Amino acid sequence: MNNINGFQSYLTNQGLSPNTIKNYMSDLRLLSQLGINSDTASVLKSANNRSTSTINRMLSTLRRYGEYKGIDLVKDADFIKSQPVTSAPDTVSKLQVMSFLKELKKYNSYRNYCIAVVIVNTGLRISECLNLRLSDLGELDRGEISIIGKGNKQRFVSLNESVIEVLKYYLKHERIKFKYASVSDYVFVSKKGCKLDPSTIQKIFKYWSVGSIHPHMLRHVFATNACESGLLNLRQLQEQLGHSNLTTVQKYTHPSRKAMREALNSKEGSFR
Repeated sequence: MNNINGFQSYLTNQGLSPNTIKNYMSDLRLLSQLGINSDTASVLKSANNRSTSTINRMLSTLRRYGEYKGIDLVKDADFIKSQPVTSAPDTVSKLQVMSFLKELKKYNSYRNYCIAVVIVNTGLRISECLNLRLSDLGELDRGEISIIGKGNKQRFVSLNESVIEVLKYYLKHERIKFKYASVSDYVFVSKKGCKLDPSTIQKIFKYWSVGSIHPHMLRHVFATNACESGLLNLRQLQEQLGHSNLTTVQKYTHPSRKAMREALNSKEGSFR
């Protein structure tokens, strides 16, 4: 496809994460097989052999490519919001997460344990966590850190005492063990002193959880626990996770049947 490299540069200049750019480029290659024109969006919307989330993602790619080319390839500006919310991905129990954290802390690098604790207690994306710089921790004692999320947007993420305690221990006792710690401004230092690659953490999590836990799943666990426990309402969760609309936030929550029954059987949920 013509200008494919130019489109990749366009996405990079938009401040999108490498993983998001990779997905857009992959979708663009598939879309080129359909022939990108004014009918492409209609073809995608009427497709019955693809999931809603896949159609949404490809429509998003189509809209971005249209912006790059200066033409409107998707007439409906609210196409993502209007699509039904898909079922949430598989999740794991709190007991499984606690066991996983225990294994990491006991047998693996404290750095990796710290990364897992940060994600599951804040809901950060793995890319956001690994992009953390020492300068982002200026408000650590006040229970906040500065995050540059999707679209190069800054937000402040709230921390609980568990995260603050683990981060402080890591910074004081563990980070200094890395050879390039003194010259790297990344919180989580690689052995070469540069930013950690998400795939490295993915592999570590997969190994120590026997394939059942990955970083993004911990983000889901945080969101579910925050909602089920009444820690955050949806609007607060939206702010914490860094999403632009509530519809997207809802797919991150996994309300359990047991929690629903307990809530309905509580004094506040019973009328008689």
